[in-house]
Amino acid sequence: METTILSLPLIPVATAVVVGILVAALLLWRRGGQDKSSVAAPSASHARSNGALAAQEAEADSREKCVILFGTQTGTAERFAKGLRAQLESKYGGSTAFEVLDIEQYDFASKLPGEKLVFLLMATYGDGDPTDSATEFWTWLSEAAESGAQEDLLQGVTFGVFGLGNRQYEHFCAMGKKVSNAMKALGASELLRRGEGDDDRDIDEDFDKWCAELFPALDASTLVQKAEGATDVMSAAFLAAYDVEEVADAPTSQVDRLPPSGTGLNSHSPFLATVTAVRELHAGGDRSCVHVELDIAGCKATYDAGDHVAVFAENSDAVVSAAAAALGLPLNYCFRLSLPSPNKHSLPEPAVAGPLTLRCALARYADLLSAPNKAALLALAACATDAGEAKRLQRLASVEGKDDYHAYVVAPKRSLLEVMQDFPSAKPSLGAFFGSVAPHLQPRYYSISSAPQLHPKSVHITCAVVREKMPTGRVHEGVASCWLSRLQEGDRVPCFLRHSTFKLPRDPATPVVMVGPGTGLAPFRGFLQQRAALLKSGKKLGAAHLFFGCRNRKHDFIYEDELEAAVAQGSITQLHAAFSRERAQKEYVQHHMEAHANEVWSILCDSAGGYLYVCGDAKNMAKDVHRTLHAIAVKATGCSEAKAEELVKRLSESGRYHKDVW
Repeated sequence: METTILSLPLIPVATAVVVGILVAALLLWRRGGQDKSSVAAPSASHARSNGALAAQEAEADSREKCVILFGTQTGTAERFAKGLRAQLESKYGGSTAFEVLDIEQYDFASKLPGEKLVFLLMATYGDGDPTDSATEFWTWLSEAAESGAQEDLLQGVTFGVFGLGNRQYEHFCAMGKKVSNAMKALGASELLRRGEGDDDRDIDEDFDKWCAELFPALDASTLVQKAEGATDVMSAAFLAAYDVEEVADAPTSQVDRLPPSGTGLNSHSPFLATVTAVRELHAGGDRSCVHVELDIAGCKATYDAGDHVAVFAENSDAVVSAAAAALGLPLNYCFRLSLPSPNKHSLPEPAVAGPLTLRCALARYADLLSAPNKAALLALAACATDAGEAKRLQRLASVEGKDDYHAYVVAPKRSLLEVMQDFPSAKPSLGAFFGSVAPHLQPRYYSISSAPQLHPKSVHITCAVVREKMPTGRVHEGVASCWLSRLQEGDRVPCFLRHSTFKLPRDPATPVVMVGPGTGLAPFRGFLQQRAALLKSGKKLGAAHLFFGCRNRKHDFIYEDELEAAVAQGSITQLHAAFSRERAQKEYVQHHMEAHANEVWSILCDSAGGYLYVCGDAKNMAKDVHRTLHAIAVKATGCSEAKAEELVKRLSESGRYHKDVW
């Protein structure tokens, strides 16, 4: 095969995620016809035979090793890890071999103590927790650090950490901080300051800034040697591209098949649940909220009230058709993707199992409506046949084009699909599209709104349907929420269950306060079903106050009948409902909480030992409730604000203040 290198302007390190090799000058068909998309002629090319590439792979075994580990929930940490590897290889590949691994695929207990250089890209999930894939690693690392008996376990290991999070959450980049501290406690040396990326702003820029400090730190160390001819900034990008095989004669029964049903224990083994009910919860107005029930009989995973279900949603027909048109291929085009050989830059196994039609592949696997990152823009630039379009895309992906990127992509919330439509000459091959341009469509998590005591073989989802007009004029339809609203009885839904710490107290006599406006009510519906079952079994229940909020009682008071029945039967001691659009003066859940300050604090004070649960919007509601909690402590106890802060902190540290926010 031939390897082609494209000479491009200086680009930020995060953009280096356009990794791998432009295999065979982007002629990706292994068998059958040629790729039907056009590719710009490269400005420079360097041919290399398969034998030479294989020799280089073997040669890598004699180099020093560096491992780049990532723990991701949405794919961003993985994208950064691969971009970092591409940049490190271009600078130091002569002396060091760099390997990227999902942290759950790494034998950390036996290998980490012997590493020389390690980079960890750690995302934070939920309330300061590790991602699913990093849970076992963090359990091992934290237990080793807390034991105090292995202070030299990682002596001789040099590391760097970049944490990923969102400042709207209380525990911003918590896993990055925790991992950094634990590594140092075990004797490892930190190469440079810990980096922190804020997904609420420009996480790519945060990563670029961290990398700008990383490379000088490496240059000043003796850990690596700069490769001959390497520069301080990346001047070339390599498209990661799968091999593509056209499948013209596959039996219809073998095309577009869902993978066989798995255990439902994790994202690698989704269970195919059957839809048994879909109904609208709003009684009127211009908004929608749906209730969906999934039959999970036969699923190996179990759940409790407060846990999450993750579903693999699909893009709408309209979005899929527009994307196929942008790629210049028919929807019924049937193909199969496979890894290139050699797979020098560690492309993962393609998510697009085959054979699939383009219609199915775009629906299930391509994230088309998220804003494109700079790496995707650079990949499109490499495929553009129009020089002006290529130059514009390169500018948007460059350090110098930071303001242009913000004005064109960030501010108007422009989607990848819209960008492809704006640059019609940039038609990547399918191999490059799925390898470098379109991120993988990630599962969407929902708080389960049922309890196994009442529904042991099904999980319920309560979902607000997202439809909003973007600054570009496009009406954005939430991929997962609109897909859920289109489901019909009998449809199959790939899903898995995820346990959480958002649970009722073990002692049912412990009093609780629940705060959940809108669809934040979802886990509390499960809590109330669990309490109803306990009550029926003769258990004594503690007091339960539920603070719910919506716009209008007549339009969006979801599950109103169920809540009133719960009050009547004793599952809820008192229901406090706030309606923000019924009066001139808007009222929200925090206003009702403060109005009942004495009742709330009588439950949450140390002597009562009650629990507080908050579910819903992290950006505004959860923060308002947290501030109100301080005011409640002052009002109910007469203490100072400083003392109130101490009381609220103690509530959290004692494990009696739980949040399920997004």
